[in-house]
Amino acid sequence: MGAYVAMAFLMYVMNGLANVSMGSVLPLLMRHYDVSYAMGGQWVFLQFSGFLVGVWISSLLVRCIGPRMTLIVASLSIAIAELAIGFLPSPPLIAIMCLLNGFGLASTQTTIATSIMQWFEGRRAVVMSRLEVAFGLGSLLMPVIASALISMHIWAVGFWSVALISLALGVSWLFVPINPESDAKSGPRDAQTVVPHLSGTKEKLTLMILFLSMIFVYVGLESCLNNFLPSIFVSYVKVNVNTASLTVTVFWISMVIGRTLTGWVVRKVPYVQFLLWSIVGTLLLLTALPIWHSGLFAFSAIFLVGLTMSGIFVITLVYANHAFPDQSGVITKLVTAFAGIGGAAVPGLFGWLMDRFSVRDSMWFLTGFTLILLIQLIVIIRVQVVTKRSISVTV
Repeated sequence: MGAYVAMAFLMYVMNGLANVSMGSVLPLLMRHYDVSYAMGGQWVFLQFSGFLVGVWISSLLVRCIGPRMTLIVASLSIAIAELAIGFLPSPPLIAIMCLLNGFGLASTQTTIATSIMQWFEGRRAVVMSRLEVAFGLGSLLMPVIASALISMHIWAVGFWSVALISLALGVSWLFVPINPESDAKSGPRDAQTVVPHLSGTKEKLTLMILFLSMIFVYVGLESCLNNFLPSIFVSYVKVNVNTASLTVTVFWISMVIGRTLTGWVVRKVPYVQFLLWSIVGTLLLLTALPIWHSGLFAFSAIFLVGLTMSGIFVITLVYANHAFPDQSGVITKLVTAFAGIGGAAVPGLFGWLMDRFSVRDSMWFLTGFTLILLIQLIVIIRVQVVTKRSISVTV
């Protein structure tokens, strides 16, 4: 692993930590500020709103100050935000720091993902799955840390830990070369996926909208699980806060396992088949979750959901780049942007639902979004089949 990919790996670990730092202690934050689920959803909304802003600003920063300084700015943004939140300031300042945290997360992911898509053609899924493993590692470690800190009644210290790591990585970027790795074209490659050439503007626009809407739905669904699983388990499964915080860890342990396997599976299985079975599995599990009111089953289901969801984002991203081979930079930016929109809008809506309906009824909302995800993929497959037939007739 070259120096750049190694640093990218560490940055994704840190992003995983920062991404779930608030969700891991959200019930305690809401209790500290005496606010509702709706306010918790708004904090998550603000973080992903900052993420959306970061997608577009980071591209401008890369052009103006280069990728190195952009990654340093991103690291420092996360460090400042996490440090400030750890002091439990007034709610308005919490809101501003959520925006800043989201900006740093987006700047990191957009800058690194765009470079990977451009430099590692033919190996995109393999390399990106490794970075997603890193993100998963950070996302599962944070709830473990949070649970330990909760038991010691110093749970706010978790935010400061993320701040220190982010600051250290920001300084480290001063010494890391940023250029294509010597092994960018060698090593395990993705399984061959044939995508028909799209010549018509209508077909291209339709396919683009479908890919972006899939990203919107998926990231929104994942963000709901990241941030509301502890609250769901406290209210629905009736476990204590300390135990509930570990639900995110269970989810991300399975996500890491799944993403580790994804790098191997995509060498043998085309993108479409991978996505189809992943989404169907997620749909079945999220349908069963509100039906069986059992703590053991709920924890088992969350573990299996992590496995089935683990590769959906990265394979959709790579699949979209594969479908539009000459537009990697634009596709990656749009995908990241819609990830931010979905991650902002869906949890905000879910928090509102949690306040107005029972937890069980709100969980059906997650099942419905997974069904939409499946329908979107089926339509993508249909569009490509029709296009392929059209090409065959023309030839």
